[in-house]
This record gives sequence, structure tokens and C-alpha cells, in this order.
Amino acid sequence: MSLTRSDMVDVSVAFDLAGTKFQAFAVGRATVVVGTTATVVIANVVDDPAASGVWNDQEFRLHGPTPAPAARRLTGPAPFSTGEEDRDRPVHLFVRLDEACAYLGLVHHSYSEWADGELHSCHLRIDPPLSRELLKKVRPPGTPPSLPSLDWLDHVETDPGRAVELFVTGWYPHGTEPHPAAAIPGSVPQALADFYRLAGRRPEILGGQNFLAPPAELTTDERGERLIFGSENQGGWEWSIPWDLDAVDTDPEVWLTEESELVPEQEPLSRFLLQFSLYEAAMTAPYKAFPRALPKQLLPRLENRLHRVPLRPFLSPVSPTHFLVGPGVIAHVSPGWPNEDEAGVWIGAHHRSALRPLGEVDLPWSRFDG
Repeated sequence: MSLTRSDMVDVSVAFDLAGTKFQAFAVGRATVVVGTTATVVIANVVDDPAASGVWNDQEFRLHGPTPAPAARRLTGPAPFSTGEEDRDRPVHLFVRLDEACAYLGLVHHSYSEWADGELHSCHLRIDPPLSRELLKKVRPPGTPPSLPSLDWLDHVETDPGRAVELFVTGWYPHGTEPHPAAAIPGSVPQALADFYRLAGRRPEILGGQNFLAPPAELTTDERGERLIFGSENQGGWEWSIPWDLDAVDTDPEVWLTEESELVPEQEPLSRFLLQFSLYEAAMTAPYKAFPRALPKQLLPRLENRLHRVPLRPFLSPVSPTHFLVGPGVIAHVSPGWPNEDEAGVWIGAHHRSALRPLGEVDLPWSRFDG
């Protein structure tokens, strides 16, 4: 049977597409049918990061332990295995709507996560992307939650420590039980000591893309002149501050070291920690949006919808980056590469609903989770 995207069919038709002999597996509230002819994924209408479902117009996410026969079909045979029987089997995607199933077409593996040899998460690419109308049917908007406020913006210039505290507790509202904390050296500047105390209940603020060292892992350089407290995720650079037990500067300059070259960041430690927090929150946010090759002259369209954070550029020695924010949204903007007439924009959101106002902005989106 030949199907066209958005066709509504009975679930039996979806099963028949797999072939005469098949096995059906429940995976994260979805059903994966492995047959002689094809693999069929049948999902529910859902908007839950932990559940299997359509994520955006270009991606379906399957979450949950996946039996080996289904995993091989979805991701391809494991390296060095003889999985020829699993090659060239198409994967069809359906979503249940009331008593029928909407056909979304063929999907292809793009990303997967494994644990102890078992597939636990699989992202499948939808190509071409779904129309906005069809996306609303198969992943209707959920109920928006209350979003983090922007109260912290009022303190950026006058009390950056308070700005960090308000931002962190708003973006990560549910802290964990504090673990027994390593002693914070008394000579660590107050801003960094306060940040470590916040991390006692919210360890994620120490980074997911780049990282700040926990107190027990702080080190100095070979001469004992700099306290190294942060690093880029692949070791491309490190951040440090002057290490002087008798220093009177409570808000020291931050240095970025790349290939042995020591260059100062533009903001002192207290504001640097806010920049680091904003950057990491955007990078690790569950919902994201990226414009494709954004010409700089289109940036005002985005800036008119958001608030610029009154800070000098972050990562100034390597890629000067400034921040735009809205309720539950953080955008960081840096120079385009290799085209200097373009801007690199990454937007992270606390919830899908926070992105929706930006969907009204006419920009060349390459990914939009709103």
C-alpha cells in the first residue's frame, strides 16, 4: 500500500506495512514493529521530554530501553557485525490520533545513546520537515508553565552576585538535597565562594558544555600565580584568576589561556560568573532554536523581541559573545565563522512555550523547538 504524508489509516495498516512476520515492542509509550519488510514506529500525541514523540518539525525522539532487534533496525548494525539482514529496511513513522494513525513518512537515524550495550534514546530525522499545521496535530502545544522571571536583570550592574543568585534559582528552581560539600578555601574570592554554595544544591551550574572546577579540584599554574577554576569542554582553553593569598581585590580579573597565551576577559569574576551561567543554561536547555547563517542585518528582528544583558562580551579573546534574554529564553550571539557578515545565534529555552513568540520572527530557522 502506498501512503502519503498525513494520510489517516487504521493501526492495522501500519502493522501490515512491517510485513507478514513481525515483532512488536513497547518503547517509552511508543510501539516499534520489526517486520520482514520494514520497521514501523507508532507513537502517541505527547509533548513530554521524557516520553517518545515528535520533538519538532524535523525530529522524532524514541526514549526507553529498546530491544536489540528494534535497536538494530533503528540505528543500523553494530560495528563489525554481520547485520546485512537489517540494512535497507525502511523505517515508517505514525502518530495515533483518536482511533486512527497519521502517517508522517520515512525517518532516518541521526543520534542515539546507549548504556551497557542497550539503546536508551534514539533520534530519528524527519525529512522533509513537517508543516506547521501537521506539527500542531501530532505535537499539540502543551500547557505553558510559569517561566523564570527577569528580575535578576535589575541587579546586573549594581549587584552581580545577587543577579547570579536570582538567575540560578529561577532557571533551576528545584534544587537537590545538598551533598557534603568540600571545604571552600578561605582565600577564594567571595563571588566564587558564593557560586560554589549555590552549586551545593544545583551542581548543574558548574557546567554541561564548559566547566568550572569543584572546590576540591581547584589547582594553580606551575608558578602558583594563577588559580585555575574553569575549562573548555575539549581543553581548548582554561580560565583563571590571580592567586595571591594576601590579595585585597575581592572581584579579580579573569584570564583566559589559549595555547599558552594569557588574555583577560572583559568582565571581572562576579559578572563573569553570570555570563558563564547564562551561556551554560542556553547550551544545556531542553528546548533550542538556531537560525541558519543569519545575516547580521537581520539581528534587529531578534533583538527587538528580547532584552540585551548589560555586560561586555563573554569569551572575548576567542569569540566575543553577548546575551539576549526573555522570560525563559536565553540567546547568545557571536561572530559568524567563516563569514564575518553573519552572526552565530544559539537560543535555549526553559520550556517550549517560551520559544513560541520568536516563531513569529521571520528568520531562516534551521531548528526551532517551539
